[in-house]
Amino acid sequence: MKLIHNIPYGKIAVYVAVIIAMAGIGGYVWAAGHHAYLIVCVPIILFCIFRLFSLYGVIVKRLMFVFNAVQNNDYSFRFTENPRYTQYAFVNQSLNRIKEVLDNAKLQIKEREQYFQLIMECANVGIVVVMENGTVTQTNSKALRIVGMERLSHIDQLQVLSEELCEAMHAVAPNEQRTVRYATEIGEQSLVLSCSAMEFDGKMLRVISVGNIHEELDRKEVESWEKLTRILTHEIMNSLAPVTSISHTLLSSSGDADTMRQGLETIHTTSDRLLRFVDSFRAVTRIPAPQKAPFYLSKLVAESLSLIPHEGIEVKVSIEPEDTMLYADRALMSQVMVNLLKNATEALLAQDCDRKITIRSTIDAEERIQIEITNNGSAIPAEVAENIFTPFFTTKTDGSGIGLAVSRQIIRLHGGSIRLKHNEEGRVTFAVVMD
Repeated sequence: MKLIHNIPYGKIAVYVAVIIAMAGIGGYVWAAGHHAYLIVCVPIILFCIFRLFSLYGVIVKRLMFVFNAVQNNDYSFRFTENPRYTQYAFVNQSLNRIKEVLDNAKLQIKEREQYFQLIMECANVGIVVVMENGTVTQTNSKALRIVGMERLSHIDQLQVLSEELCEAMHAVAPNEQRTVRYATEIGEQSLVLSCSAMEFDGKMLRVISVGNIHEELDRKEVESWEKLTRILTHEIMNSLAPVTSISHTLLSSSGDADTMRQGLETIHTTSDRLLRFVDSFRAVTRIPAPQKAPFYLSKLVAESLSLIPHEGIEVKVSIEPEDTMLYADRALMSQVMVNLLKNATEALLAQDCDRKITIRSTIDAEERIQIEITNNGSAIPAEVAENIFTPFFTTKTDGSGIGLAVSRQIIRLHGGSIRLKHNEEGRVTFAVVMD
């Protein structure tokens, strides 16, 4: 209430009352014919109106000051709220509250921007946010590292690096993916661009993700070779360790015939196992080039089932359309089908359940043949599923660990793919996709 007495509301009320009173008196003296008295009334009315406009002007000027400061992103102003020094204390207090609200809103926006920038930095691909005119509003460090720049403010800056990349960044449309190849000082670069659209602050933006194809492939290749090297080292060391030990024993023995014979047998068995391992390694690395020819998928499935014992297992085959034909190497594809069916039957025979295998084939919208082999056994453990396509990885005591690895190599040579599509209790599905 103290502030209310110090704001110009009292003066405004007085000025308005005086104007009304003078207008009433002026009207009365005018009607009475005493026109001379208007000389007193009119100046008083004009003075009161002038003071009202002055008070209004002060408030408007302060509001304009606030609007201009906010427009220029300047929030450093603050009006005095002490009624001892200003008669506009209540107005100043209201303007300061507006300033605080806007300042808090700005701070929240800044924190939100930092949050989204942190998310962008965590992405494993480059991200570039672009306006319709090509202006770059945001990038992450991954994108800058890919294009080799410290700062990117406009797409046209990429012309120095590659005109093809610059044109592709301009042209890539929402929900589209493009591959760009260009030469640099360190060799050819291959990038894949993916685009999404969004509207922000009344502006249309494109969010372009930039991925380095070679970098991702190199990382996967290194991981695969590391796994393969560990397995090779393990197998070779397991084979050489007993040979070394027994050889030392035989060299230091007194020539006992039984000891010599047992030692030689052990060396022979170990060497034979090592040779089989080397033959398995050759099977993975020396798959012949496919000799492609057309054949019916139904016949391939029937022949593969005849090679796999599946007594006590219900097998259901569904091929749509029935006359689906593969253009592939029949012998290699038979090897893939036998490997998948053998794994499915062995998994079911090791379990006590109603054993069922479903072989299903369809043709998708892109004219690709999709072959799925499903068994209703238990799910494959996560640590095993992660390595099932790694050469020589096996959980079987007598397994070589090359069946799925060779199958994947064969499918890749045909331009297709193979993967573990479903892995859950009662539903384990391997899917083969052939172009």
